[in-house]
Amino acid sequence: MSEVDLSALTTEALNKSTVLWLRTGGRDRATWFATGDDELADHVLLASGGPEVDLGPLPEEVELILRSKGSGGRLLTLRARARSIDPGNPLWESAAGSLLGERLNAPQDLLEQWRTGTTLWSLAPYGAPLQAPGMPGADSTVRVDAPITTGEGGTRPRRPWHLGGRARTRRSARA
Repeated sequence: MSEVDLSALTTEALNKSTVLWLRTGGRDRATWFATGDDELADHVLLASGGPEVDLGPLPEEVELILRSKGSGGRLLTLRARARSIDPGNPLWESAAGSLLGERLNAPQDLLEQWRTGTTLWSLAPYGAPLQAPGMPGADSTVRVDAPITTGEGGTRPRRPWHLGGRARTRRSARA
């Protein structure tokens, strides 16, 4: 088996997607993210609370689950150190600018809303991955390329309404 360049794989996975799964307390939650610039170049940035999904207070260490853009399967599981960035911090403007660039359908006053009611988080991945291609995780029953499920935050697929309900089986054509 050939060696995999994990730093290149991590960079590629972060650049190809805008969604990751954040594992805290044994629970996986999907969230959008951005990668930082300049001082925050190797960091993953998140917005929590206010107009964004509230992730609550994050512990000092979290796990990031990155997916493959092609198959949607689990590609990498990384450990990361989490720290909040307060609006008074000089890094706040840089982090907010990076996040704003990835935010779809952003209202005009979003930066002001973030400044007053949102926590910006900087996640710095470190160490060897917990799970990577050719390297199963601690739970060997979960394959690296297994699809990531929506977890508790997901919704059931919508089924169209039918008058009288749906037939359990297809009815054969009548002669």
